[in-house]
Amino acid sequence: MITVKAPHPLKNKLRATTRVLLWATLFYLGVTLIFLGSSFGTSYLLQQNTEQASSGLTVNQVDANKRRKTSYDTSKTASISTSKILQAKRQKAYAIGRLAIPAVNIHNPLFAGYGDQNQNLAYGVVTCLPDRVMGGANNYVLAGHYMGAYGPAVLDNLHLAKRGDRIYVTDLHHIYAYQINRISFAIKPNQVEVENNVKEKSMITLITCSDFNTSKYGYGEHRTVVQGDLISQLKATKKKLQALELTAHPQTTSKQPQVTLPTKKAGRVRSAARPQFFQNTNLISKLIMGFTVIFLLLLCWRIVRIWRPRGKSSSH
Repeated sequence: MITVKAPHPLKNKLRATTRVLLWATLFYLGVTLIFLGSSFGTSYLLQQNTEQASSGLTVNQVDANKRRKTSYDTSKTASISTSKILQAKRQKAYAIGRLAIPAVNIHNPLFAGYGDQNQNLAYGVVTCLPDRVMGGANNYVLAGHYMGAYGPAVLDNLHLAKRGDRIYVTDLHHIYAYQINRISFAIKPNQVEVENNVKEKSMITLITCSDFNTSKYGYGEHRTVVQGDLISQLKATKKKLQALELTAHPQTTSKQPQVTLPTKKAGRVRSAARPQFFQNTNLISKLIMGFTVIFLLLLCWRIVRIWRPRGKSSSH
């Protein structure tokens, strides 16, 4: 008679558990890599950076950050990617203020130049020239990446701006309001004259790529340039910063306080844009956390089933 060796139950359970853990790990890593490799994931990571740099910013920090070493060498800048954003997370950026364009849901920390390790563009909007002053009698030139159609990372929504919209910048001492009056989408990268000062004029210039329509403007071949003139200056109080959406976590609701600007510029101001659900980083973080919790619960349930004692069947 041939004796058949019975399978060892402990070894079978260990093998089954190992297989489940291996497949679960591969699945979770795959989903993570797909998310981070997408434009949506890259935009989400950069928005995390901007919120981190802007959160808890104080007047004293702004004053100290203005004195930090930085670079204005554009030749060392490069297009943004997931790896560059993750690398920038290890290189702290030091904000010198904030920028808001409520009509198109743009909110960013401001940085002096590109940073000592060229990290600043992975955190928000940067000043392009060292000798320009916020609110001064000069052309205050700012630049930021275009991350894609998901918005509102950095300057994704800049092409949605219209003449008459307001741009607000602050160094937490004062708030400077500019009114947009010039918009162009077909500026070549070598047309640097848009950065020139205009005699006796206080103005602002925002620059990003025109990649929102690659069939018309190509990929990285043209720039969106939005310019506006200074129309008002006021002291930066907590109430005014909140009303003009210049806080770390702006509340774009109808219940927030209103501010009347001391300006002679007339005209109706567009109401603040309401972000879509996929533009809310807090919501996305909660969804990611929820997915992770459900995934772990399912994994635990499957492993428990493997190790749960099974009743012996009786023969009659």
